[in-house]
Amino acid sequence: MSDTLASGKIDCSAQPLDIAFHPENPDIVIAGLVDGTLEVHNLPPKENNNNKKEINDDDNNNTESSNKDNDDDDDDNDTILASISLERKKDKNDTQQKEKIPACRNSMFVSNNIICCSVGTDVCGLDVNRACSLGGNEDSIVWRLSDAMNKNVQALHVLPQEAFTGPSVLCVGDENGAIKLFDIRQCSNNNNNNNTIRKACVHAWRNQEDYISAFDNDSTGTTLLSTSADGTLAATDLRMMRQQSHNREGYLRLSDPQDDELLSLQIIKNGRKVVCGTQDGVLAIWSWGTWGDVSDRFPGHPTSIDALLKYDENTVLTGSSDGVIRIVQIQPDELLGVLGRTHEHDYPIERLRFNSNKSYVASISHDEYIRLWDIHDLMDDDDDDDDENTAKEQAKIKPTAAASLSTFKHNSDDEWDDDDDNNDDGGGNDDDDSDSDSDSDSDSDDEKEASNNKPKKRFKTEAEDFF
Repeated sequence: MSDTLASGKIDCSAQPLDIAFHPENPDIVIAGLVDGTLEVHNLPPKENNNNKKEINDDDNNNTESSNKDNDDDDDDNDTILASISLERKKDKNDTQQKEKIPACRNSMFVSNNIICCSVGTDVCGLDVNRACSLGGNEDSIVWRLSDAMNKNVQALHVLPQEAFTGPSVLCVGDENGAIKLFDIRQCSNNNNNNNTIRKACVHAWRNQEDYISAFDNDSTGTTLLSTSADGTLAATDLRMMRQQSHNREGYLRLSDPQDDELLSLQIIKNGRKVVCGTQDGVLAIWSWGTWGDVSDRFPGHPTSIDALLKYDENTVLTGSSDGVIRIVQIQPDELLGVLGRTHEHDYPIERLRFNSNKSYVASISHDEYIRLWDIHDLMDDDDDDDDENTAKEQAKIKPTAAASLSTFKHNSDDEWDDDDDNNDDGGGNDDDDSDSDSDSDSDSDDEKEASNNKPKKRFKTEAEDFF
């Protein structure tokens, strides 16, 4: 069975656990693999993937011939640039049995010059130019913090360049809930690893009881958010931490433990809201500054929400363990449609990433593929003649049930205009009044902003995606 709407696949040598795109080159992606290897790939040519989303499982007439063509094109579609082993080098005098290589659980571009990866308890830094060149090897590793954490690293995050801590500060969270901040400028490959770690470590603390699942920060880099599998969201004021390092209440705000694990995290609404994905498939929403308990809950996902990706300030993409990537609007809460799904095994979506120009979304699952989704498939094709006034009118008028049904038949813009005229004559729909009401002024402002910033094109629904 095919991947709905998938624009292409990249075949890795082992299961990828994390992916990241080059900050300037939208066609280069890195993948940290379960065997402790970092792979660098070029995106496959777009023209080779034009017909993938039109594949139907009922059309099996030309299966054998298509398989032969795919075999002939394997060399042409080889995307790999480099494969770099991140195994820790053993001393020559070490005669102990070789240990199993830890997985590369995290990989990210810290800047245009440095790639950071976690391998077990270690954190590595690689030179971007060497690693992303054809045939890059272990010489790309420019520094390594051996045993940077006491337990295996679970999450990496870099603070923005304008943060008060200075540029290139790396946040590291482990499976025991501990967090450390490292100044990458102090990292080096000298012989005294312990001394390097002491110099590079800016702060270290542990306020959560289970593994750190995700990080995010405010626009200034002064507040660091972290989610944990213990069901808590922590907001750490990094400025106050320096002044009140011994007074936890002076710099930390910890939410009440939720009923379920928090697995993913995004800041939206221009910093006013924080949305977290949970094990039960509920989007838990906090208001910034009110960290005790959630301000809103948006149920609807049938399984856990393992990945979140911000599309804009009102919309997120969710990766769920049922293998479906959904487009969700937050406050007003609405499931807008489906970007794609992996039908083959219903493997969970573990990561979602944009490339630098936001033309593709990449996802990884429990197989050896990086799947690419064309971001333009988020929306239906629309006429270029639509102007802003028409968009505003359509945003104010909710289609009737008949009009909503007609969208599944891909009606033209003229038919949409006819339905809008009928709504004006008939008084519209009473649901408009109920949808516009809000329990608080801030939520009302968020809804108005969401409607004003709503894209001119309409997201595909699950029914349209199916047909």
